[in-house]
Amino acid sequence: MRESEWELHARSGRAVLVRDVDQEVDPGRLRLPDSLVEALHEWAHVAESADEGTAPGDRELISKRGRQLAMRLAAETGGQIGYLDPLSGRLDRIGRPRPPAPRRYALPVPREEPTPWGPGLVVSAIIAAIATTTLVVVTLGLADVSGVLAAVVNLAVAAGFAPSIWLGRRIAVWRWVAYGTAAGIVLAWLVLLLTLLSPYPPHV
Repeated sequence: MRESEWELHARSGRAVLVRDVDQEVDPGRLRLPDSLVEALHEWAHVAESADEGTAPGDRELISKRGRQLAMRLAAETGGQIGYLDPLSGRLDRIGRPRPPAPRRYALPVPREEPTPWGPGLVVSAIIAAIATTTLVVVTLGLADVSGVLAAVVNLAVAAGFAPSIWLGRRIAVWRWVAYGTAAGIVLAWLVLLLTLLSPYPPHV
């Protein structure tokens, strides 16, 4: 018998719930409704008084009443109840068995890799140097023609790189490239500003 399954028996005029061979309890100890416990004992008392001389119709009513009470028990306990017919000795299963508890598998915890600051900063520095040099050369060349044109070109370059920098800031490898590009743009702007404020004209 399943460990979580009770069987309804009628013994000595009392309804009892049996689980395993040596475990037998009164229904009242399972915190069932008083009306259900009273109905169970009343059914068991009537079943005990029945014998072979009892009319077939009455015997059928006793069996049917016991089955109904077993269904109520199954509903109250939320599981399956075994019903032992006291007149026929037949054991039936009433209700639905409880589904097995889902197995809980421990999900592996991803190990956090250490941040490679050394190689990452080297990559960022190289990218920053390339971006700064490129923008400064282009900007100083345009500054000879028009300072406004140089500023507009720098704004266009910054606006063009901004989405890529924003999206790449969280990607493991490309974030260092994004940091270097952002730093190069800022440094190029500083060089442009210092050049415009310088009393000496720039030479490219």
